[in-house]
Amino acid sequence: MPYHSSPKNEDKLPSKMKQNIVNKSGLHHKSKKKMMKHANHHSAKHLRMMIDLIKNKKMSFKDSHIEASKKVGK
Repeated sequence: MPYHSSPKNEDKLPSKMKQNIVNKSGLHHKSKKKMMKHANHHSAKHLRMMIDLIKNKKMSFKDSHIEASKKVGK
């Protein structure tokens, strides 16, 4: 393994603000776990929009991510 590589942040939890957004979302347990991993790479605004799309418009995780990326960005 090269010295310049760093370990993945898979195990690292997102910030408290992002955790609160995901925990209070009312999503299914599996979706919450997926969203917590997703939170490491995206903004709180992106996550809020994804959660709204999943709950209100009944979109899938993937479709809501694409839509949120178009409207809000990363």
